[in-house]
Order: sequence, then structure tokens, then C-alpha cells
Amino acid sequence: MTYRQDAAHSPASPKIARSQLVAKTIFDGTKLPLVPQQSQHHYRWDEENRARQRSAALILKKAIAVTILALLAVPRSALAASPSPNVLPAESRGVTQAPPPQPINWDRVTQEATDLLSKYIQMNTTNPPGNELDAARMLKEKFLTDGIPATTWEPQHGRGIIAARLRGIGKHNKSIILLSHMDVVPANPKEWEVPPFSGAVKDGKIWGRGAIDDKGPGVIELMAMLAIKRAGILLNRDVLFIATGDEEEGGKNGAGWFVDHESNVFSDAGFLLNEGGGIRELSDDKRSVYVVSVTEKTPLWLKLTASGPAGHASDPPAETAVTRLVRALNKLNDYKTPIHVIGPVADYYHAMAELDHGPKQQLDLVAALKDPEFEKKFLSDPGQNARVRDTITPTVLSASQKTNVISETAYAEVDCRLLPGSDPKAVVNDIKKVIGDDTIKIDVLLNFPPISSPSRSPLMTAIDSLARVHDQATVVPSMIVGFTDSHYFRQKKIVSYGFIPIEVLPAEGKGVHGINERIGVKELADGIQRMVQLLKIFGGN
Repeated sequence: MTYRQDAAHSPASPKIARSQLVAKTIFDGTKLPLVPQQSQHHYRWDEENRARQRSAALILKKAIAVTILALLAVPRSALAASPSPNVLPAESRGVTQAPPPQPINWDRVTQEATDLLSKYIQMNTTNPPGNELDAARMLKEKFLTDGIPATTWEPQHGRGIIAARLRGIGKHNKSIILLSHMDVVPANPKEWEVPPFSGAVKDGKIWGRGAIDDKGPGVIELMAMLAIKRAGILLNRDVLFIATGDEEEGGKNGAGWFVDHESNVFSDAGFLLNEGGGIRELSDDKRSVYVVSVTEKTPLWLKLTASGPAGHASDPPAETAVTRLVRALNKLNDYKTPIHVIGPVADYYHAMAELDHGPKQQLDLVAALKDPEFEKKFLSDPGQNARVRDTITPTVLSASQKTNVISETAYAEVDCRLLPGSDPKAVVNDIKKVIGDDTIKIDVLLNFPPISSPSRSPLMTAIDSLARVHDQATVVPSMIVGFTDSHYFRQKKIVSYGFIPIEVLPAEGKGVHGINERIGVKELADGIQRMVQLLKIFGGN
């Protein structure tokens, strides 16, 4: 796979050899060559030394003149595309003393965030194909304008990744990654109240695909970093913003590529926040909980291909590829996977039963699900069903392209979501047994191992402090039934949580991967304020 960094060279490029000329950096980051100085006797200046000085000065003047002419000829946007090595970790960097922090103009921040998210949504990054590069460059410009180093990469043509680093003063403290993704799922304009890529601001909400998943959270993370920088708040750890592409298709050409090729960018990171959790209001409308995902189900995407005789539909054979496939899918639909309650799920329902006065059976979900009546009622809720068993969902069907033609093959794509601890090979074998047709070929399209993060850590303690101080809320660890890019970083031993500090109303939550996706301007503003406060708590300020 070929790729290029959106810059003259990668931050990971080898260091310049000692034999090369040292470079001088001028105001905009351009490097000018310096001629090495000759040693001079303290008491004597001869003509040879004077000649060398004149020659060196002339070379330097010419270099400066050429550079200035080049700067005048190059558009500002091209200069902004230069890479910033400051995105990479370092032993120590930044100031250790500064004037007292300045007040944050939250009205300005809210308006700026609203405008940015509207513009961000208007950039159609539907995946496939993604085309996130322009969005990555826009976000990079936003960081560079405020003096925060940022770099973009293009792992494949048109695909984009951006990283930006807000320097702290604690060189021994692990940095925190704020992760989001720029790609979105498709949207059919005919189904929406407003065009899905209009970014319209209407009725106090910002409308469009990605408003919640995941451009809105990305703007919250970005604006929190800008607010901290502008206010002059010094944190005792670095904050690293990373936005990737391809998350909606598994992340292979996004976060997966990034952790494989640019791990030096986040080699100092120990913690990560990503989508996958948020703030939920309790039924009394007076209290709320911070739901933080510490683990997630993992995808097992399968392709089932059936074969049969081709021909004219006017004289069909007894069995075709389509009828064979339909029979297999019917069997899968009737198959009920075993119930299994993992620790984070049991803990979540126990906590919610105590906090929200839920059914007392949920205090001990494992025992309660042994009661057939309770089990039937509990599993009738699709979300609850997905939390305690592997799910198997056919999503794509394809066969003949013409009504009167019998296709030789028919296939279905099936989205299986596995609980942590489930063995994907065993699940595939179970599916083969259920189908009972060895002629149907089963291919694995996507799968990766589930990885969890500890429910207790310094970052979870900071989230708990934010919950108590800002919202008088309680933190409840959980598992999400979807999957995110967090697993790529968990594989690197980074403590990763799904939590964006916003409250998404149930009606708005249905817009995620659905229609009329939107986020309230107030919710966006509150999310930025909470994120700033969380970073201050976690950053020791």
C-alpha cells in the first residue's frame, strides 16, 4: 500500500546526518542553510578570514532572498501544509511558567463550534469511499491558526488522517488522546427533513450526517483544546487530537493504518477518549449518570454464498442459489445464541437498578435471566438482548440483476456481533451446523479480537470528579454493543474509554445511522465546557 504524508516529509523521517549543514528556522517554519563558521584567532583577522566571512554572508543573503521570493509565490494554504515535528512526543517542551489563565468567552466558542461543525458536515465523507482528506486539512488549518502543531496523512488516495498536539508541562505524565473519525455512513436525502449534508442550523440544532457520529464529538474535542490554548491554561500532560477515516468500514485504512505506520506519534500516550459513551438522564429528570464504555462487542462480518443452476426463470429447477440461500437465512433467523452476562454488563444493570429504581431483578441479572418469564421480557428489548448474547443479522442480499434470469450464485452479508470472550471460529462452526448445507460457502469479511480496559484508572477518576462537580452525577462503566476504533489503541496497551461528555436525547440518538441526525447547539456547547473541565482535572490544573 502506498501512502504519502501531506507535507514535505514525515515527522518520522531519519535525523539529518551530522555532516550536513545545520538549518536555521525563520518565522514561518522555513529552514535556511547556514554555512559552517571557520575558527578565528582571537587576536588576528587576516584577509582569508575576511574573504570567508564575505562569502558566507553573500550566500546567506542570497538564500534569504530566494526564500522570501518563494514565500511570496506560494499560497498561504501550501505553507500551512508543512509538517510539524512538534506533533511527535519529546522529552520536554513548552513553557513552565505563564501569566494567570484568561477567562474563556463561551459565547464565542459556541458560535465558532457551531460554524465549524456546520462546515464539517457539509464535507461529504460518506464511506465508502470516505474522501476524508479535505476534512483533515480543514481541521489542521484550524489548529495551525491557533499555533497548535498539526499534521495530516493520506494512507490511500483521498483518505485522510490528522493529528495535533497541545503541549503540556509534565514530561513524565502520559499524554491523553482525543479520538474521533471523519467518515460517515450513507444518507438518503429523500428520507430527511433537511438535506443530510447541508449542515443546517435549525430550531437550535445542527442537522446533518455526522452531527453525533462522529463529527460533533470531534468538534467538541478540537474546540476544547483551542479554548485551553487561548486561555493560557497549562496542563501537566500533552493532549493529542487524532481524527481518522474508514471507521465505519472497520478502520483498516484509518486507525488501523495509523497505529501500524505512525505509532511514534502517540508513543507517549497512556489514555484515550473516544465515542461510545455519554451522559444519560435518569427517569426522575433530576439526576444523570455518566455511562463510560470500558469494552465493546466485536464484529464478525460474514459472506454466505450459495450456488445453483443458472437459467431462464420461466422454467425454474427445483432448487436455485436463491432458494438455497433463503432457506439458510431462515434457519439463522430461528437460531437463538446462548445467553452470557459478562462482568461490565452485570455491573451496569446493577448500578442502574440502584440509581434509577429499575426492576429489582436487575440487581443480579445472571440469576434473574434464569426465570423464563423475566428472560422473555428482558430479551424483547433489542438493546438488552444484544448486551447478553451474540447477535446474527443479515444485512445485504444479492443475486440476479434481472427478474427473468436465474443467477448461478446468490450471496448474503451477515453482521455478527460477538461478546467479549466469544470465540469467532466456534461461532462460524455453529452457524455452519445451523445452516446444515455444506454447499454454502462462508467467508469472514471482518473480525478482530475484543479487548477491554480497566474500570479503574486515573482517567476514570478524573471522569468521576467531573461527574460529581459538574452534574452531581454518578459514573457507570458499561459495554457498548457496537464497535469503535478504540480496540486498535487498546492493543497498544492504552487505557481507552468510550465517553463524550454530552447528553443525547433518545429522539436524537435514533438519528445515528438513521435519519435526521442532529445535535443541539446547547448540547454542543455544554460538551465543550465539560471537556475543558475534564482536561483541566486530568491535567492537574
